[in-house]
Amino acid sequence: MDTNTSPEALQRITLAVEHTRLSLHVPRSEERFYRDAGEEIATTLRIYRYKYPNRSEVPAEGYLAMAAIDIATRYKQVHTALEARKQTLTPRLVEINEELEALISQARQLIDDPPTSSR
Repeated sequence: MDTNTSPEALQRITLAVEHTRLSLHVPRSEERFYRDAGEEIATTLRIYRYKYPNRSEVPAEGYLAMAAIDIATRYKQVHTALEARKQTLTPRLVEINEELEALISQARQLIDDPPTSSR
């Protein structure tokens, strides 16, 4: 969540989740994320209700718990994949930066001490 929580930076939105209308004050810049998250929760709940239609086997808050676990698991998978990608890219970026610094250094040296041409 954005740390700027001044009243001017916040926007009131209403999300419908699990037969409940939630009124939230969210950063204006993040409104779309909250709306998308509400839709993701609703979609995931529908999936679990379809997979487990026998409500006598699932407590009332069970579907919401399943959806929360599902979404949290996907978040962790994406986060882990991002970290793995960073680990792979970081050494290559360091190498590229070193090459660029060497090229810039050579260019500066050529500018500061141009080669003398013999005539």
